[in-house]
Amino acid sequence: MLAATPDGNLLAEAQTPLSDRRGKPPIHEQDPVEWWSAACSTIGRVTKDLSQVIPLESIQGIAVTSTSGSLVLADVAGQPVRAAILYDDGRGASIAKELNRQLPPEDAQFNASYSLIKGAWVRQNEPDVWARTRHILHPADWLAGKLTGQFGTSDDSNALKLGHDPDTGCWSRAVSIVNIPRDILPKVVRPGARVGAVCARASFETGLRRGTPVFAGATDGMTGLIASGAREPGQANTTLGSTIVWKVLSRNKLPASTGVYCHRHPSGLWAPGAASNSGPGSLHSEGLGVAPSESDGMAAKHLPTSGLCYLLPSKGERFPFLNATAETFFEGDTDNPQEAYAAQLQSLAFVERWGYERLEECGARVGGEVFTTGTAAASPVLMQLRASVLKREVHRCHHPTSAFGAAILAACQPLFGGDITSAIQGMTEVRESFRPESATVGRYDEIYNSFRAACARRGYR
Repeated sequence: MLAATPDGNLLAEAQTPLSDRRGKPPIHEQDPVEWWSAACSTIGRVTKDLSQVIPLESIQGIAVTSTSGSLVLADVAGQPVRAAILYDDGRGASIAKELNRQLPPEDAQFNASYSLIKGAWVRQNEPDVWARTRHILHPADWLAGKLTGQFGTSDDSNALKLGHDPDTGCWSRAVSIVNIPRDILPKVVRPGARVGAVCARASFETGLRRGTPVFAGATDGMTGLIASGAREPGQANTTLGSTIVWKVLSRNKLPASTGVYCHRHPSGLWAPGAASNSGPGSLHSEGLGVAPSESDGMAAKHLPTSGLCYLLPSKGERFPFLNATAETFFEGDTDNPQEAYAAQLQSLAFVERWGYERLEECGARVGGEVFTTGTAAASPVLMQLRASVLKREVHRCHHPTSAFGAAILAACQPLFGGDITSAIQGMTEVRESFRPESATVGRYDEIYNSFRAACARRGYR
């Protein structure tokens, strides 16, 4: 969590790690009760620090961001009825396949990463749990509900993977096909819309002032895009968190038949994008003999490298290709720990390039600038590597995190009159830019082609 001023300066920041429940693949769950405990602890530390510099009464708002496609099922009081099912849990793959078979070609297609599919899986496999479900939500929705004491609202970026069409404001026919009752679906609002105020209980547990406005958040991909500084059509954003998330700002919505989903940016532009299961969260630096902060610098000496790999945290990939059985692989010169780590960093840039190529194939116009968010954006080695592989200028703003994007959403209505473009312009500033190195671009092209061939041999297309 963080607190920021209208000109983008950080006043306080804190975080609390969470534990995972990764069962036998493809299971991935977390306990929402632990989320709230961590949120209370984290907010408490932030408000304590804030109180040293500003009165807490001056806080203008709070918004929450969370992973796209993760699912929380709650009872009538907002209590979770089971563990949350996270974005990369693949148990619903067969349900998604059958649903897509029943949908007309012009409709958006679904996969196991969608919250709608996860809800359908619970309905089919856990009838007792389903019988107690009165709210079908996403982590940001549920946490906002804990803050306000009112559950049942989502934003249109999170609701997209629940089957909501941000263009028409209607629910997809897919919702009816998988038999999700309409009365447990959330009310959908735009990111940045006011959804309530901090209630007495949340005030006691977090230290926030009772009555502090709570605004609708968005997925981590959307808040990453907002925090990145991108605000013009053609500008792209890559979020490098646990996974890789792509977004491109566009005046036009891509047809659903392309298989690429389109969020509606709060500015009114469209943001076609996608998310991978691969990403910095799957990096392994064991055996390097250096501190994690030094690992990228050591790897830089071996770049470009002929060693190839594809990183996944568990079985299955969703983009730039869809394959429920895809697994991590290493190939070529990766026996040396330094070479192997260099190959891992290089693979992230290759997956990112592949993703933008896929988006272009689907009709998105990707310009010459990529704005970067996520913790891995702090690595100058990875930033330069990506610029050369992508053959585009790569930028990093001062606070390139999804949490900062949520802060911009919270500031938008009370401080910028609801103008998200002005909020982004006022609160973000490019800190570093990296351009392609002509000496390495050609070599990266060659290795990228070998990487794609290695993936194709495994059926990853």
